[in-house]
Amino acid sequence: MSRYFLKQATIEGFRGINNDGDPLVLRFRADCVNSVHAPNGVGKSSIFEALHFAIHGTVPRLEALQDAEQGPSYIVNKFHPGQQATIDLVFASDNATPDISVTVTRTAGGGRTVTSPTGHADPEAFLVSLREDFVLVDYPRFASFVDATPLDRGRSFASLVGLSRYSGLRQALDGARNTRNVNSDLGLSTLETEVTTGQRALAGIASRITASHQEVTGTAPASIDDLAPLKTNVTTALAGIALFAPLLAGVTVMGLDFEAAEQAVDREEGGASRKALDTLNTTVTTLTALAVPQAEIDDIDSLLALARSRDDAINKVGAAAIHALLKDALSVVTGADWHDPRQCPVCQNIAAAPLKDQLEVKIALYDEAERLDTDLRTKAAASAALAKLRQLEECAVLNVAVADRVTPSLAIRQASIATADLQRGKDRLLALETSRTDAITTANAEIATLQTSLPPSLVQVTRTLGQAKQFRDAVREYERDTPMLATKRAKLAKLNRWKAFIGNAYQAFATAEAALANARITDIQTSCQDLFGHLVRGGPDVQPTLSRAQDSEKVDLKLADFFGLRDQSARALLSESYRNAVAASIFLAAATRHSGVPRFMVLDDVTSSFDAGHQFSLMEAIRTRLRHGAAGGVPDGLQFIILSHDTSLEKYFDRLGNTTDWHHQKLQGMPPRGRLMVSAQEADRLKAQAQQYLKAGQIDQGEPFLRQYLEYKLGQIIARLTVPVPPDYATRGDRRTLSTYLEAITNAVALYQAAGRCVLTQQQITDLSTHHAPSIIANYVSHYESGAGTPFNAYALLGVLQSVDDFADCFSWTDPANNQKKYYRALDRQR
Repeated sequence: MSRYFLKQATIEGFRGINNDGDPLVLRFRADCVNSVHAPNGVGKSSIFEALHFAIHGTVPRLEALQDAEQGPSYIVNKFHPGQQATIDLVFASDNATPDISVTVTRTAGGGRTVTSPTGHADPEAFLVSLREDFVLVDYPRFASFVDATPLDRGRSFASLVGLSRYSGLRQALDGARNTRNVNSDLGLSTLETEVTTGQRALAGIASRITASHQEVTGTAPASIDDLAPLKTNVTTALAGIALFAPLLAGVTVMGLDFEAAEQAVDREEGGASRKALDTLNTTVTTLTALAVPQAEIDDIDSLLALARSRDDAINKVGAAAIHALLKDALSVVTGADWHDPRQCPVCQNIAAAPLKDQLEVKIALYDEAERLDTDLRTKAAASAALAKLRQLEECAVLNVAVADRVTPSLAIRQASIATADLQRGKDRLLALETSRTDAITTANAEIATLQTSLPPSLVQVTRTLGQAKQFRDAVREYERDTPMLATKRAKLAKLNRWKAFIGNAYQAFATAEAALANARITDIQTSCQDLFGHLVRGGPDVQPTLSRAQDSEKVDLKLADFFGLRDQSARALLSESYRNAVAASIFLAAATRHSGVPRFMVLDDVTSSFDAGHQFSLMEAIRTRLRHGAAGGVPDGLQFIILSHDTSLEKYFDRLGNTTDWHHQKLQGMPPRGRLMVSAQEADRLKAQAQQYLKAGQIDQGEPFLRQYLEYKLGQIIARLTVPVPPDYATRGDRRTLSTYLEAITNAVALYQAAGRCVLTQQQITDLSTHHAPSIIANYVSHYESGAGTPFNAYALLGVLQSVDDFADCFSWTDPANNQKKYYRALDRQR
């Protein structure tokens, strides 16, 4: 598989980089450490953000802004005439396949297009293949790795070692198998409740079929799975009564005209009494089916116990409104725009440690209360006791007024079920059970009285007819409800199979993912500890150690040996610089083990909070051990691109710049309105730009380029001839004025001349001291630094531009071998 280095980045119109018609061009070498240095505010961060936007399609800093701030509107440079950002990236493979060029454009209106000048078939997919977490790393990524929670650290680590897709899939499977999600997304709890209720109702109907069959035929059916023979038995028993035989000619009990049968009985004798007897028999049958067994009393007692546990959990944490407040506070203190993670956004007090963990603990208590409340509602929905209470309250015989019923307050809804309502439900259930038994006793007494006033035969006929009607009605209900319940059972079985499958799939995948992550940890552990020891030479050998829990994605970061103490928290004990060194060791060790498409790593100001010694140790480790092409380095070394504004590292970059293993570039310019350029590569462009504007009479546009060109040429002379400079020049970039450049050079020439060791020819010395230096100082520097005198005209500035070149020529000689001008090696020697 081809892996790719970043060969070149060309940027125009993006964030702080205006460069209208003259894009910023950064060229990188694959076998070198590439450094880009610029003071704050010059455009370094815009380069990093441009690379992030090209590869990921976002600018994280702008994404974090509030919607009202319209973050995406700041992607395109506000002063670019075309109101379009263009980022062209060139990638070189590590196996000599052709380069790939990808151009990303963004309009001010938000349109993003991705094309490939080299003809890549799918440039967007190629950019997606570069989206590895180690590719673009800024200081916050380093700093947050150690301070992150174990879960966040685990997921960040997974992305570092190429397991981000596995981690994402594990999270997706975890979400899919989550009981709450399954219940809400698939309606499993509701369906389980419906099936339970349907089974209970069907069992009651079956009991009525069995009881009425036995009353009519004198025998209990062995099973009601096949209703046909039961219908035949009841029909035969009714046909055996002479009064009903004519009505059953050609029909079964299911088609019997019961109204005609009742009229036939009425015509015999005792019509009113018989009807009353029939009603009383029906009442006894109905009330008998509504008996409340001890199991249902135990059921409502278990609901009450669960409700009290829920209440205790809520009492431990306070009002429900506090839950929302805590969640809001957590979102604030973990937000990118919150200034201090230890300060409470509500009371403004500052804690000793970040509030995130404390808030998560409190929220977890509320979550436990919510879990208990959800369990309560789920069990209440399937409660046989509450279902029986509803039937008793709706039973016309018991005559419970609608306004007095308890069950409406226990209906399943979003709101919690109050413990007091459950207690009222239990009390009402017990009271109605007493009323039910009393009603049965009363009805049986009335039945006995009526039976004495009717002929015995008619009493039995009336009872048989009533039970037959009960049989018919129960069979109709059974035949209506059985198919619906079967459909729900089949759906529930399918959902439960899915639930079991996704649970097993998650467990199998989680086990495999954890084993793979632990293998990756083992793979980088030694190199990480070795690299950390190299970064903090002379410090304690604490041996940072990563460990991954088997049943979660959490990764703990411990110190194997902290002054004799074992397995101590790195987050709690290490200073900021050491924490950053730990993070750098992990990131770099993981990145160099990676084998994906990108083979480059861009580091933006990652040394911001490193101690000076650790800064240089990190740079040296990258140069000598980790970069691609390092002699004796890691086998799959990376191309490193380092963006920095650190003044101490600037001298390090300058010293190594453009050697065989280091490629250094400096940014200069005036963002966001002016141009941003690479000084080491753009001297001729500076001169050309200055000439272009000055010849057109555009002094305000041309003068800044003249100043940059002068500063570059003077700095070049100092660097090439090793001119001694004042301490302020060497240590502080803000003290480098044009006067200090010129004074350092002219003073050094005078010193070497007085010593008789100056390599410059007499003509060069004369031209330098009597013509070019005075011309530059008198015509430009003194005016520029003091603001004194009349404004320049374009011709005067063109003269200064020529004086700059003439001044530089005084420090060069012509090589007769090729007739080319070269700078002297030093002020006292030619080569």
